[in-house]
Amino acid sequence: MSATHIADTGFFVALGQPTNHRYRRVRTFAERNEIVFLIPERVYEELTEPASETATIDIAIEEGWVTVSESLDYTVPLVSKTMDGVQRYIANADERPEDEIERADAALGGLAAKVLAEESASSVYIYTPDIAAGEGVETVLGSQGYKDSITFVNAFQFIDELMD
Repeated sequence: MSATHIADTGFFVALGQPTNHRYRRVRTFAERNEIVFLIPERVYEELTEPASETATIDIAIEEGWVTVSESLDYTVPLVSKTMDGVQRYIANADERPEDEIERADAALGGLAAKVLAEESASSVYIYTPDIAAGEGVETVLGSQGYKDSITFVNAFQFIDELMD
C-alpha cells in the first residue's frame, strides 16, 4: 500500500507564493516523489479566506500536487473519536479551552483516521508546524492501534531541510 501525505494551513502559509523558493522546492519534491498532499476541507477554507483573486492553494491544486479531501464522515467512530481526542490533546498541551482550538487542527486527525479506517494507505504523514497538533494526531491514533502507521512531520524542519 501507499502513503498519504496530509498538510495543514501553516504548512502552506510557510511556503508563500508560487514564486517563493520554499514553494518551488516543496512542489519539486512532491513532483519528484509522486506525492500529492491531501488537505481537509477546513484547511482549504482557511487558505481561501477572505476570498481574493486566485489563492495560492488553488494554484497548487491546479499544478496537481495538492488535492482537497472529501467531507469527513463524523459517524465513523474512528474519525469522530480521533477529532475529539486531538482537540483535547491540543487544549491540554496549550492550556486552552477545547472550544478555542481550531477545527482545522482536529480535521487533520480526522482525515488521517478516515484514510486509515478505509485502508486506502498503510501509512499517513501529517505535515504541520503546530507541534501540539502533530503530536496529538500521533498520540490519539497511536492509542487506537495505528502507532506504526502515523508520522508527524514538523513542517518548518521539513521545509528547512529542502532548502539546504
